[in-house]
Amino acid sequence: MKALLLYMGISLAAALSACSSNPGSAPTPTPTPQAPLPDVDSFISKMVTQDGAKDSSANMQLIIEGKGEMRFQVDRKYDVTGRSTLLRVTSPPEESDKTLLAFERPDQATTVMSYLPGLKKVGRLTSDSQVSFRDARVTVQELLGLELGQYNHSAGERVTEKGEPAIKVELIQKPDHSLAFPKIDAYFRERDGTPLRFDLYDGRGEIAKAVSIAETKEIQGHQTVTHVDIDDRTQNLKLKLLTQAINYDRGLSQKLFTEENLIQIVTQAAERTVAR
Repeated sequence: MKALLLYMGISLAAALSACSSNPGSAPTPTPTPQAPLPDVDSFISKMVTQDGAKDSSANMQLIIEGKGEMRFQVDRKYDVTGRSTLLRVTSPPEESDKTLLAFERPDQATTVMSYLPGLKKVGRLTSDSQVSFRDARVTVQELLGLELGQYNHSAGERVTEKGEPAIKVELIQKPDHSLAFPKIDAYFRERDGTPLRFDLYDGRGEIAKAVSIAETKEIQGHQTVTHVDIDDRTQNLKLKLLTQAINYDRGLSQKLFTEENLIQIVTQAAERTVAR
């Protein structure tokens, strides 16, 4: 009996070997090698530098569903040291004394200043500081465009987003940078690096805000985000951020981004408010 079983086992092995070596059998398909991931650094750099701009001036509108709107002007200047931003509220009039001056530098926490005209004092803020507009709270980090350069990021992974190939990138805050969102999941269109959406996580690891890029345009040769929808899950609010107008490479003076100019702008705005 054992001899019979041994013979059957040898016969079966020989048959399987013959089948595998049979020229007529289907060959094992060779996996198609996947193309290397695109350069994620370039995707993030496009957003951090406004697609390689030297400077920019933009008129923005923030619409808070059910609570009204705010308009503000954002001036930015880029150089080898980083990015300087002057953000000033232009409407409503009673908010026009709210102005921020910020300096983003590589491997440093962002420096943010505001001026309190009643106290004649310059205040210091951090990226996670909150500014109130029409009963809604917005972090300094959001007003500065998320500060993506202040994060370490993964190499990315391929996903499908909005029906097309995309790259998902995990961003983790650098130590001691006082960011409002310790982690961000960013999604970019694979073929050209256009931003698609961002999930902003709080300190508990939950999504605090879901940011969807509704529109991106090329303006004066620069990729420009012009419409952003924000689902603020913490405050249960829906917001829209619109770029109404923007001009690039105007040759903005460095004097615009000084503490002295900040004080002058806010003082004049406060005087106009009192005069009303």
